[in-house]
Amino acid sequence: MQRTFLKGLILCALVGLSGCAIDWPVYQSPKLDLPPAPARKPASVDRQWWKAFADPALDGLVVDALANNLDLAKAAANVAEARALVGEAKSLLSPRIDVGGRLSVTQRQMTIGSKDINDVTTSGAAGATLNWEWDLWGRIKQTNDAALARLASSEHTRNAVDLSVSYSVAEAYFQLLALEAQLRVLRESARNLEELTNLEYRRWQAQVGTELAYRQSMAELAGTLANIPPVQVAVARTELALQILAGRSPRQMGEPLARADRLPTLPDTPQDVDAQLLLRRPDIASAEQLLVAAHADINAIQAERYPRLTLSILAGLLLTTSSAISGVPLYWDITGGLVAPLFDGGLIDSRVEGAQARRDKAEAHYRYTVSVAFRETYDAMVQRDWSDKELRAKEYEVEMRRKSVALTEKSYEAGRSSKFEVLTEMVKLYNTQLQVVGARRDQYVSRALLYKALGGGF
Repeated sequence: MQRTFLKGLILCALVGLSGCAIDWPVYQSPKLDLPPAPARKPASVDRQWWKAFADPALDGLVVDALANNLDLAKAAANVAEARALVGEAKSLLSPRIDVGGRLSVTQRQMTIGSKDINDVTTSGAAGATLNWEWDLWGRIKQTNDAALARLASSEHTRNAVDLSVSYSVAEAYFQLLALEAQLRVLRESARNLEELTNLEYRRWQAQVGTELAYRQSMAELAGTLANIPPVQVAVARTELALQILAGRSPRQMGEPLARADRLPTLPDTPQDVDAQLLLRRPDIASAEQLLVAAHADINAIQAERYPRLTLSILAGLLLTTSSAISGVPLYWDITGGLVAPLFDGGLIDSRVEGAQARRDKAEAHYRYTVSVAFRETYDAMVQRDWSDKELRAKEYEVEMRRKSVALTEKSYEAGRSSKFEVLTEMVKLYNTQLQVVGARRDQYVSRALLYKALGGGF
C-alpha cells in the first residue's frame, strides 16, 4: 500500500512539473525597410540560370564545375558536419541505454578455531542501465532547434558557393570569348595593315609614294603585331582558369575547351527588384538561420536556471559460485534525481550575455547581408543598362568609322588627303572594333551578375 502511494505521488509530481514547461520566445524575423512589391508580375529566376544563354559549351563547363569543384566539396563536408551535430543534439531527447558486466574472483584463506578455510568464490554480473533527462523546460529542444538552424545555414552556404562557382565559370567563359574576338580583330587588322604596308613599299620603290608613308604604315603594323602575344597569353590563362573551375584533372588541363559555333543568346533579365525574391538569396537565408540558431541558444542557456530531472534504471543478473546464494538472482534499481542551480558565481548570467551578444552580431550580419544584396542587384542592373547603351553607341561608331575610312580613301585617291590620314582612320576603326568586343562582353557578364545578385533561383 505504501509503495503504491509512493509511486502515485512520484507520478503526480512528474506530471505537475511537466505542466510547468516554459513557452520560450518564438523567433521573429527582424523588421526591414524594404521597397514595395513591383507593380508588374514578380520576377523569377531559374535554378539553372546559365541555360538562359543557350550555349552548350557553357552548360557543360558549369555542370562539370558543380560536380567537381573543390570549394563545393568543402561546403558539402560542412553540411555533413552540421547534419552530424543535429543527430548529436537530437539524441539528447531519447533515453540512453548502456550495457555492461563484471567478473571477480575472491579467495578466502583464514583459520576459525581449529578449522582452516581456504576457498575461492567466482562471481559475475551483467546488466543494462537506462539514463534519461526529462526535458521539462525545453532546454534540449532549444539545443536541437539551434543545431537544425545551423544545418540549414550550412546548406544555404553550400548553395551560395554553388551560385558563386557557376557565376565564376560564366564570367570566365565570356571573358574567354571576348579575348578570342579581340584576337580575331587584331589579326584582321594586322593583315590589312600588312597589305597596306606592302603597297606603300611598292609605291615608294616606284617613286610614286614616299618613304614616310611606308614607315608610318610599318610602325602601325608593328604596334598591332606587338599587341597580339599578350592577348594570346590571356586566352591561355583564361582557359586554364576555366579548367580549374571545372575541376579538371592535371591530365585534362592540356585538352582544348569546347567552343560554341555562335555567340551566346542575350537573355531578358528582370527589370524590377522583387524584395521577396531577393530575400531568398542563399547568403541571406544562411545569415537568417544563424540568427535563428543564436535565438535558440539564448533560450537553451536560460533553461539551465531551472531544475533538471533525470531518471536512471539499473537491472541485470548475478552469477556466483558461492553456496550462500542459489539460482540466478535478478537485481534492479530505479533512481530519480532533481538538480537545480543554487549558486554559480554568475556563470549562467555570463553565458546568457554572451549568447545575446552573439545574437546581436548575427542580426547585424543579417541586416548587412540584406543591404549588400540590394546594392549588388541595383549595381548589376546599372551595369546591364550601361553596357547595352555602350554597345549601341560603339556599334554606331564602327559604322561611322567605316564610312570615314571609305571617304578618306576616296579623298586620297583624288589627291586631297595623305596616306597618313587614311592610316589614322583605319587605326581608329580597329580600336573601336576592340571597344565593341569589350562592350559585348560587359553585356553578358552584367546579366550573369544580375542572376547571381538575384540569388540564382535558390
